[in-house]
Amino acid sequence: MKNSIQVFFKKIYYPVYLIIFLSLAGPNAEAQYFGFKINSGKISVRLEYTTLNNLVIIPVKLNNQVPLNLVMDTGVRSTILTDRRFTDFLRLPYDRVITINGPGDFSTLEAYVVTQIDLHLEGVTGYDQTILVLSNDYLRLSSVLGSQVHGMIGYDFYNRFVMDFDFPNNTVLLKEPRKFVPPKNYCELPLMIEDTKPYIWATITTGDSATIRVKLMIDTGASHSLLLKEDPDLGILVPEKNITSEIGRGLGGSIEGKIGKINSLTIGDFTFRDVITSFPDPDNYPDTLSIIDRNGTIGGEILSRFRMFIDYRHSKIYLRKNQNFTKKFGYNMSGISVIAEGKDLDNYRISNVRKESPADLAGVRVNDKILTINGYNCEDMTLGEIYKIFNYDPGKMIRVFLERDNEVVKTQFELVDPI
Repeated sequence: MKNSIQVFFKKIYYPVYLIIFLSLAGPNAEAQYFGFKINSGKISVRLEYTTLNNLVIIPVKLNNQVPLNLVMDTGVRSTILTDRRFTDFLRLPYDRVITINGPGDFSTLEAYVVTQIDLHLEGVTGYDQTILVLSNDYLRLSSVLGSQVHGMIGYDFYNRFVMDFDFPNNTVLLKEPRKFVPPKNYCELPLMIEDTKPYIWATITTGDSATIRVKLMIDTGASHSLLLKEDPDLGILVPEKNITSEIGRGLGGSIEGKIGKINSLTIGDFTFRDVITSFPDPDNYPDTLSIIDRNGTIGGEILSRFRMFIDYRHSKIYLRKNQNFTKKFGYNMSGISVIAEGKDLDNYRISNVRKESPADLAGVRVNDKILTINGYNCEDMTLGEIYKIFNYDPGKMIRVFLERDNEVVKTQFELVDPI
């Protein structure tokens, strides 16, 4: 029998984001131990991870057999696999089928619940887990991130440990909460855990310099800096200088919105200026921000500027500046979105062109394959390196060779900052 559940997907990757919200409650079979546990009786373990567009990607083995790469994501509850080939390969039984309503075109899709799964990390094991498996790879995380990524791991993992994120060194220390001693010389903030998601209070200033207190979700599964829900009653308005753009893709398709800059964002003792901010279009995007009374989300572009301890058990977060704190905020000035294709994910195709953007005015089209950028062969570049070229330096000239209908097309355009 199919169960119906409303699940909203978003989660971030440049130049658009895709954040995933999931509320899934499934039965767990009885076991000697269930949940995540540090192996060998230790009280802490340090994990190494890779970073893709401000997302933390950790290696995980499914039932200690199939290697996966999962996004560490405070925006989801249970582990999600985006490709059912892995569970099919292990011939795992599907406990039940659920229907999913996604943003974009609000399509109804199917997913499967799998129970009694073990997840193995380096020095940590998650016993008797319940996971959600999408019936098809709707999200195409590998293509949009340019590397093999197979899903997300969320609350069931975060809730078990105190996590110390050292972003510049790509490591996270997991520690038993009972042995955790709060760090000195950090900014300590209360953390609100609601429906398995972490929230903090912050303040923003807008174009008229009004100071507004906002409730924001901490979302390690979103690579944007800040997302806000427009609220005229509070004074949260889309900046006068903005661009209309595809700001994300969900299960139902494209999510439209606007991108602009707010004057400042203050979190505890720390203030950021001229913050690039996304504003979802309420007519194109389900009102997920109202499921929990909140004003938006903070993503990896800001979180990666801190040394961060996150402690669900004691409802605390601890922040200290790291070397990336003063890094300039960037966004895609070219106007084109790119996906990675091919066996090695080293073929790059244009998936979206923003209207009236520099690339659009230069004749770049959807489905063009990018061959070279400013003389560099794209097959020798990562997707992140390609976006880095587009995200900064207004006035920079971009020269590209494209493949279109088996012909080579040459064009050029100048990066422009319209906001």
